[in-house]
Amino acid sequence: MTITMRCDKRSPIQELEEYKPGKLIKGAIKLSSNENPLGPSPEVVKAIANSLENEDLKLSVYPWEGNEDELRAEIARYVGFGVKTIVIGAGIDGVLDTLVKIFLGNGNEAIIPVPTFSLYESLVIIAGGTPRYIPRRRNEHFEISVAELLAACNDRTRMIFLSSPNNPTGNCIAEKEVREIAEAMPEAMVAIDEAYVEFADSSLVNLVREYENVVVLRTFSKAFGLAGLRVGYAIIPEWLAGMYKKVAIPFSVNSVAIQAAIAALKDKKHLRRSIKLVKSGRTFLEENLQKICKVYPSEANFVLADLSPRKSSTVCDALEKKGITVRDCASFRGAGDSFIRISVGTQEENEKLLEALKHVLSAKRF
Repeated sequence: MTITMRCDKRSPIQELEEYKPGKLIKGAIKLSSNENPLGPSPEVVKAIANSLENEDLKLSVYPWEGNEDELRAEIARYVGFGVKTIVIGAGIDGVLDTLVKIFLGNGNEAIIPVPTFSLYESLVIIAGGTPRYIPRRRNEHFEISVAELLAACNDRTRMIFLSSPNNPTGNCIAEKEVREIAEAMPEAMVAIDEAYVEFADSSLVNLVREYENVVVLRTFSKAFGLAGLRVGYAIIPEWLAGMYKKVAIPFSVNSVAIQAAIAALKDKKHLRRSIKLVKSGRTFLEENLQKICKVYPSEANFVLADLSPRKSSTVCDALEKKGITVRDCASFRGAGDSFIRISVGTQEENEKLLEALKHVLSAKRF
């Protein structure tokens, strides 16, 4: 007997689009998810293996609070803040999920400059809030108009999302602009996503010291090469820490991930090698891509290319047939249908991507 589901479902949830990650095709060169081409530090693998062998890391036991405290202490040293300002979660996604639950509910609104990371929109809607989208200035490298952003705010605005460097455009927001936003909207939490900050020339993290309504989010998925373990953190005002712990799901960061993140933070040489490789590869891609299409300057570990008048979906399909995956940006709200995002890979991978893209763009069927 078939039982019909009669429970009411919230209409905004039904309208949500499923998150579309970068494609993973076995055997293909993956330049679609902004991962570290060097992988994690060898010290991470060694630390996990030794802990398992010595039974220091027991997979049958919930993560120990002492290990979480050790990770938070290492992060605090890395960013130059007190431990009380550090919170952790299952990737930036997990940290964002907790923050959104704290600040947003029915009737509240959030400002999202687009195109940007699509999860912001999803989390706002799931929490019962309403996202308000502000288009970035495409002709000026997708900058944000602070005047337009503030004009979109009202007494229901409770969060403002700023990705810096922004995904998928690669550009950062100026400190003076963030100050203007934070000061104009003291009742809204300004969430600055710095997932790619290790590859940029500057950070906005020190604004957390000055403003009670600014948080900065970071991740171990990119520069540290731990995307598969899901470890993220945020630097937040101390007044918010207690509330965060109340709302966060217990044990959201597993024991293996905690151990890995601690070891990754201690291996500064691997971090420097990863950053050097990305910056070198990024320059190589920007200099060569601009010969065949429009490419935007980036401070992240990827570059954004405009293939107009060609369609991004067609180009992505053609590259896949050549064994290379890049990100079709058509799934990013406000991006249009001609942009692709290319993760920086190894030099060999970057060269193969360029060769393949040249061939695809020169094909007569375009």
